Amino acid sequence: MIPTAKQLRTEADWPPEGGEMLGFKSSAGFETGILKEVRWGLVWRDFILEDGRVIPEHRISGSPHPQVWRRVDEVTAAEQEACEERLLNMANSGMDPRKRDQLFWAELNQYLAYTYLKFKKAGEQQGNQRTAS
Repeated sequence: MIPTAKQLRTEADWPPEGGEMLGFKSSAGFETGILKEVRWGLVWRDFILEDGRVIPEHRISGSPHPQVWRRVDEVTAAEQEACEERLLNMANSGMDPRKRDQLFWAELNQYLAYTYLKFKKAGEQQGNQRTAS
């Protein structure tokens, strides 16, 4: 177990590095795991644990508030296409998207959030154009 002082973080030392023990909220309560890597998704950071679980940043104990999310216009077409390709490959391989804390669930949630934010932004821009006329 990591001493409490080591678990407390500031934005200056966020995100944690690979090999560190993380605490996080899950459907089973509070759990811990060893961090393998941190990856930016289309919208937020995902924390991949050594046992394969994928935990979104907002569920990690000590994560900064408010969460840092990417803006929709920061995501390249290549990143979006790569995400779609990964989702198709996972679906074709028979992975179950209902298994939470797994890669398919994480990718699917990122893609859904990205799509929602993209269309929300487009709707806001159309609304602004109407009011300017």
